[in-house]
Amino acid sequence: MIENTEIIGLIAGFLTAFSSVPQSIKIIKLKKSDSVSTATFLMLTASYALWLIYGFLLGLISIIIWNIVGLAFGISILILKLFVWPSSSK
Repeated sequence: MIENTEIIGLIAGFLTAFSSVPQSIKIIKLKKSDSVSTATFLMLTASYALWLIYGFLLGLISIIIWNIVGLAFGISILILKLFVWPSSSK
C-alpha cells in the first residue's frame, strides 16, 4: 500500500512536471518563443536533472517519475526555444 506522504509527493510531482505544458502549447500554437525566458528554462531543466539524481539516490519513486517527465518537457521547451523557433531579434 502506498503511504499518504508518497501520494502527496506523486500529486505534487505531477503538478510540477506538467506546469510547463501550457508554455509548450503556447510556443507550438504561435510558432514563436519570444515570451520564454531561456535562463528560466535552463535553470528549471537543471533542477529537474538534479532532483532526478536525488530521487535515484534515495530511491523515491515519486521524485524519479515526475522529474523524468519534467526533464523531458524542459528539454523540449529549450529545443523549441533555441532551435525550432528561436526569438527574433527585432
